[in-house]
Amino acid sequence: LYNKLHLASSLLFILISGCAPSTINNAEQQGATVLTAQEVFDLSSENTLRLISSDFDAFLYFSPDGSLSASSIFNKNYDYGIWDIKDDGEICIKFNIWYYGDLNCYSTYNDAENNQYLLFTDNGALAYTATASPGNSENIPVKTKKDKKPTYVRKQMSKSPSITTPVPVQTERSVATTTPAITSSTSKEEVRHTVKSMAQNCPNCNFEDADLRQAHLVGANLKGANLKGADLSRANLRRANLEGADLSGATLLSANLPGANLKNAILKGADLTGSNLIQADFTNANMDGAIFDNTLQEGTKGLKN
Repeated sequence: LYNKLHLASSLLFILISGCAPSTINNAEQQGATVLTAQEVFDLSSENTLRLISSDFDAFLYFSPDGSLSASSIFNKNYDYGIWDIKDDGEICIKFNIWYYGDLNCYSTYNDAENNQYLLFTDNGALAYTATASPGNSENIPVKTKKDKKPTYVRKQMSKSPSITTPVPVQTERSVATTTPAITSSTSKEEVRHTVKSMAQNCPNCNFEDADLRQAHLVGANLKGANLKGADLSRANLRRANLEGADLSGATLLSANLPGANLKNAILKGADLTGSNLIQADFTNANMDGAIFDNTLQEGTKGLKN
């Protein structure tokens, strides 16, 4: 009976949400008001929000130390992550697994007429409708950041490179298949920076034995690239295109590869220990002798280990 009532309430809420304004302009015309950073903090911190969209329905508990605990109504799964608030009042949410672990920020509006809140993306589109309840109302298991003290609006969020908009991949152009020429006066750090910058969009390029540690390569196009023996430890390759790339003997310790395309890639002897491989595609990849110890593999395709 409880399940039936819970399902009925979910369907009713979704139907009501369907009447919500689809854009910020619509919301403002209908009397919704944007929340300030203080109001967003009061709404979320130490409280539970239920966020609903066409393909998402979950309860999120916002711990005061910036950690996040979530429970999905659709599939009864849990996820964890972090949250923060920008100076302009946007609330930012980053799950460990859901949405590839991407950080997403939303402006929050109070839709008092319908007794709900509206979360909009940066382009003004409605992302979620939300309701709030005090405390951890759903008793979601909590994982807190014990090394952090409770924080108010963390200003560094808008300054930290880890949460700014990723550097866009450059428009594809004709590129050399070797790394740039380096003169004797070029410092080691300059060499690393040049190589990392070039790797943003360099299909079929030669990065053999390159030092790409901690490189920011989100969405990078490295299709068919030669990455033999390259060090990509802790590199961020989320949704990167590595189709057909040669990563023989490469080091990818604790690399971030959720959603990456590794179809037909060569990973012979590569070490991916501790890497995030959630929803990465390894279809037809050569993984002879590759190491996949302590990796996250939820939703991974074609992985044989």
